[in-house]
Amino acid sequence: MPTISQLLDQYKMNFPTRMEARVQELVSTGMIEMEARSHIRLKIAPGIQAEQIPTLDKGVLRPVSPQLLERFAYAGSWLDLGEHMLDPVQMKEVMNGQPFREWIAAMRDNREDSAPARYPDDRLSVLSVISEDDGEYTLLVWPEDKSAEPRVYRYYSQQEQQFEDLADWLRWMNGMSF
Repeated sequence: MPTISQLLDQYKMNFPTRMEARVQELVSTGMIEMEARSHIRLKIAPGIQAEQIPTLDKGVLRPVSPQLLERFAYAGSWLDLGEHMLDPVQMKEVMNGQPFREWIAAMRDNREDSAPARYPDDRLSVLSVISEDDGEYTLLVWPEDKSAEPRVYRYYSQQEQQFEDLADWLRWMNGMSF
């Protein structure tokens, strides 16, 4: 099995292919190619040493799991074709923001099988943002067994996808095409 760093290396190396596919998608909608390219960027912040991850419960911080420790050592935050993998400070900012709080409330009210409806605030963290306007987020669901890796739940285009852990999600991201 590849390590988290290897999966992130692969994801970074595949950026040009994902970018070209996205440019072609935007051009097919009528956008000029130069304009399409101006909207696409890859921004990877230097690695950081993270010790704790904030949860939706403002009084609860979770210790960084081994996979997340490796992910944050590789890159603090990562912006790639609209997917913004957050660092812990950004996680807290997003979770305290009105759009995210409204999305959580709506998920709890309208989607009883969703992670926000099934798990309490102290077991949920935001991992990435795809679109705050559209309520598209990727969440960490912390296990009761504190030695286990958190599961990953992705909400995009009114769909939910579940992954065993960060490595499983990154493997899927590497196979994903736009």
